[in-house]
Amino acid sequence: MRGAPPILWTAIGFAAGAAASTALGFDRTLLSLLIPAVPILLLRGPRSRAIPLLLCFVAGLAWGTADHRALEVCNAAVTDGAEASVTGYFIRSSAEGASSLRVDSGMGRGCGAPVRVYSRAGAPPEARPVTVAGRWIRSQRPDGSVAVYLSASSVEDLEGRADLVPWTDRVRSAIRGRAARALEHRLGAQAGVASALVLAERDGIPRELWDAFARSGSAHLLSISGFHVGVIAALLGGLIALAGRPPRSRAAAMATGVWAYVLLIGAPTSATRAAWMTTAFVLGRLRQTPARALGALGLSMLLIALLRPSVVAGAGFQLTVAGTAGILVMTRWIMRHWPEHRGRAWIASPVAAGLGASVFTAPVLAYHFGQIPLLSLPSSLLLTPLVAAAVPGVILTIVMDVLHIPGAAIAGAGAEGLLHIVTRVAAALGDLPWTVAHVTPREAALLTAGVLLPLLLATGAQWRIRPAVRAGVSALSAFAVLWAGQAALSLAGRGALHIVAIDVGQGDAIALRTPRGRWLLVDAGPRGFGGSDAGLTRVVPYLHGQGARRLEAVILSHPDEDHAGGLAAVLRNVRTGAVLGPGFSAGQSGHMLGAEEARRANIPWRRAAAGDAWTLDGVDFEVLSPAPAGPSNHSPAHPDPNAWSVVVRVTYGGFSALLTGDADAAIEDRLLDQGRITALKVGHHGSRTSTSEAFVRATSPAYALISVGARNRYGHPDPAVLARLERAGTRIYRTDLDGTVTLTAQSDGTVTVKGSRRARR
Repeated sequence: MRGAPPILWTAIGFAAGAAASTALGFDRTLLSLLIPAVPILLLRGPRSRAIPLLLCFVAGLAWGTADHRALEVCNAAVTDGAEASVTGYFIRSSAEGASSLRVDSGMGRGCGAPVRVYSRAGAPPEARPVTVAGRWIRSQRPDGSVAVYLSASSVEDLEGRADLVPWTDRVRSAIRGRAARALEHRLGAQAGVASALVLAERDGIPRELWDAFARSGSAHLLSISGFHVGVIAALLGGLIALAGRPPRSRAAAMATGVWAYVLLIGAPTSATRAAWMTTAFVLGRLRQTPARALGALGLSMLLIALLRPSVVAGAGFQLTVAGTAGILVMTRWIMRHWPEHRGRAWIASPVAAGLGASVFTAPVLAYHFGQIPLLSLPSSLLLTPLVAAAVPGVILTIVMDVLHIPGAAIAGAGAEGLLHIVTRVAAALGDLPWTVAHVTPREAALLTAGVLLPLLLATGAQWRIRPAVRAGVSALSAFAVLWAGQAALSLAGRGALHIVAIDVGQGDAIALRTPRGRWLLVDAGPRGFGGSDAGLTRVVPYLHGQGARRLEAVILSHPDEDHAGGLAAVLRNVRTGAVLGPGFSAGQSGHMLGAEEARRANIPWRRAAAGDAWTLDGVDFEVLSPAPAGPSNHSPAHPDPNAWSVVVRVTYGGFSALLTGDADAAIEDRLLDQGRITALKVGHHGSRTSTSEAFVRATSPAYALISVGARNRYGHPDPAVLARLERAGTRIYRTDLDGTVTLTAQSDGTVTVKGSRRARR
C-alpha cells in the first residue's frame, strides 16, 4: 500500500503486537522477534521505517499482555466444576450459543466483564434480574489461555430487584425486542435473515441456510459489518438532508445516529470499526480537512486494539480489517487504471467489494477456518445489490410497524421478496460442487510464500520487470510451491498404516490411511453450541491438508451428535464411497443431516454388524459389534445409542487396534477373547462406564488413544480409567493434551506415536 498514512502503519504494528500477545505471550514473542529484527535494523540504519513499526509492535505486545494477564487473574478465582449461583441480568441471549450475563454478585472475582452462559433450556430473558445456578467450566484454548463460562442448570427471575438493570439496558432490550416482533409479524419466513441483517441476531437462521451462505462465500452479508452500517449512515444522511440541515451538522448527527445503532445491536467488532471510521470522516468534515479512507481505517484499528485488545487475535477483527482494506485498495486501483468512463464509479464499487474483499480475506479464512470460498466474487456481485436494497426496506418496515404507520405490510412484503431471492440464490450457489477450497495453515503459508517471494525479488529497480510479468511469475511460483507440498504430503508415510485421532474437542473422528494411501474415517466429530461443526472446521481441513480427496468409507460408530454431528459436512466436501453405520437412529439432527446428504450425493448407506470383514491394501478390518440382530440389552422404549456402537478391529501384520466408539463395559465383556492388542481407541472418551478392569487385563494395550475435549463438562477421562491403563503399562495419548494424535504402524509391529502439540515415542 504505497503512500499509506502513518496512522495505518502505527495501527498495523500495534494490532499485530496485541494479536501476538494473545497467541504466543509477551516473553516468547518479543524474544523471537528481536532475533531477526536486530540484524535487520543494524543493516538498514537508524532511519529505517522498520524501527517505528517495531516499537508499535512492542507497545501492542505489552498492552495486549497486560490485558490478557488481568483476565487470567479474574479467572484464577474460578474452580473448575464448582457449583455456582450468581445474580445479574443478560445483556445478550441466545437459544443456541453463549448468552452474555452481566453479573452483580455471586462470582467473587471482582471483574466487570460479562460472563458467557450456556443453557439448554432455550434463550434466557434479556434485561431482567435473574439468578443463574450451574457450575463453572474452565476451558483451555489452543493458545494456552483459559476461558471461563457457566454451564447453567436453571435460570430464575429475581423478583423485586429491577434496580439491578440500568435503564439504558432496559431501553435497549425493549427496542430490540419490539423490532424483532415487528419482523416476525411482517416478514414471515424471512424474519430470521432480516434480524441478522439489522439486529445482529442469527438464531433465527436455519443451520442449513447458514451453511449454504457459507459455501457460496456470501455469509459475510448476514453479519453486521461496515456495509450495513454504511447503509444506515446513508439513510440517516438522507433523512437529515431532507430536514434542511447544513453539511457540518448533518455529518455530526449522522455519526451520532450510527453510534446509537451500533450500541443498540451490541457493538460487534465489524460494526464498531465502521462506526469509528464514520467518526473519523465526520471529524474531517468538521475540521474541513477530509479524512483519507486508509487513515480512517488505521484510526479504527488502533482504537479497537486499545479498548478491546483481546478481540484483535480473533477472526472477526481480522476479517473486517482485511476486507475493508481490500475494498479501499481495489477501489483506488480501479479509479486510477481503468479508462475514463461515466459509469466507472458505479462499476468500481461492486467489483472492489467482491474482488478486493475476497482476495484480502482469503488468508484469514484459510488460517482460522481452513477454507476459502471459491464463489465469493460472483455471489457478492449477485447478492450485494439485493441486500443493499433489502436493508432499507427492513428498517422501514420496523419503523412503520412500531409507529403504526400505514403501509408497513407493503414495505415488509417488498423486503421479504428481496430476501427470498437472496436466500434462493445463496442456496443454489451453495449446492454447486467444489464451492470451497479446504486448506491448512501450512498450505496457506506455502501459498503466501509462493506469491510474496517473487514479488519481493522483483520490486527492486534493477529488475525492471513489468507488473504483469511479476504477477505471472508469482502465480506460477505459488502453484509450484503448493504442488510440491501436496506431492510431498501424498508420498509421505507410504508403506505404513496411519491411525489419526483428530482433535475435534469433545467427540470422535478417527482417520485411517492405508499403506498405499487410501483413506477411511471412523466418526466425523461433533456439532455443538452456536452451530459449531467440527466436521467442517477440523475433519475436512485435516483430510484435505493430508492430500485425502476421497474416503473409501465413513464408518459411523453410532448416531450421537459428538460422533455424527460433522457427518454431513464431511460427505459434502470429501468424495466418499460408502457410509457404514449401526442401523439405528434416535432422530439426532447430525445423523439425519448426514443421511440426507448421503441420499443427495448417491452415497450408499449400509449397516455394519459383527461378522463383516474386508481387506484394503494389506490391512484387515473386522466388525466385532453390534450383533446382526442388534444389542441383546436393547430396549425399544429406552433406546441407548451407545449399545449399538460399531467396534472395529484393525490388523496390519503384527499390529492390531480396536476402535470402540462409545462401547460400554457390557460390550467389552463380549470382546475379552480378542487377546492382546497394540492400540486401543478408548471407549466413550474415557468414561467410567467403559474400559473395565477385565477388558484392560485381557487386551493389555501398549498404546491408548483418548479423544476428549479440553476441560469438558463431563469430567472425561475418568481418573479410574487412567489408573487402570497406567497399571497395565499402557502409554496414554489424549487429544485435549496432545492435540491431533498420529499413530504410525509398520507391518512388523513397530509403532511411532506423536501429537501435534508434543511428541513422544
